[in-house]
Amino acid sequence: MNSSGIRRSRPRAGAFVALLVPLVFAAGCGDSDDGSGGGEGGEASASSSRRASDALTAARLEKLALAESDIEGFLVRKPAAAEILTQRDARTGEVDCAEVSQVMWGVALGKPAATVHRRVTSEPDGALDAELTVSTTTVSLSSYDSADQARTAIEALGGGIAGCDGGFQTGALGTGEPGEVTAGSAPDAGEEAVAFTATLGGDTDLLGPVKAVVFRHGSTLAQFSTVSSNAAVSGGDFDFPTALVEAQDAKLG
Repeated sequence: MNSSGIRRSRPRAGAFVALLVPLVFAAGCGDSDDGSGGGEGGEASASSSRRASDALTAARLEKLALAESDIEGFLVRKPAAAEILTQRDARTGEVDCAEVSQVMWGVALGKPAATVHRRVTSEPDGALDAELTVSTTTVSLSSYDSADQARTAIEALGGGIAGCDGGFQTGALGTGEPGEVTAGSAPDAGEEAVAFTATLGGDTDLLGPVKAVVFRHGSTLAQFSTVSSNAAVSGGDFDFPTALVEAQDAKLG
């Protein structure tokens, strides 16, 4: 753990290479011969194309995204297009807090090549107050052209958490008023991870606290932002659903 709150681990090289090499190779195959000649020039062009992007395609991300078969006790669905917010929706007047606001509202960081979303809801346990104990998590899986781009995005988030502890205004729901942002304990997931809890005043206090986790696996970022219906009503705390992070980490690994 460093001052930005980002936990880093040693890259799992074997798993990363096994996942990435077939995709990069496939991306370059179509450009291996464009009819302009062979020899070293053609091979160099093909090699350059293969190295141009490490980003997973949207189709590949769909296969890697969480499904109900991956986790027990949760309902998983693809959100409708109208439910997916953009960086404009999550805009904030405090530039240094932009990444924190984006993760809160399930918006992909930076400029990903592809992103897929899931909405995950905990299943009621049958108790009388079950509806008040339900958590809802927005999961975003985004791929970037390089691991460096993904790393830059998560490092910007870490800096935002440190610099936005006094809270910020966001345009995603009402105008909002400054609340607070606190760094959390980053999970042991991916090659680096960060966690935080954010609360906002004004109109947005109806949501209660938002707990978020982001981790990086190669050139892919997995984002999780969770709200609890019970916490929204009572203003109390709740447990972040770590099972979702563990399941997504396993699928990416």
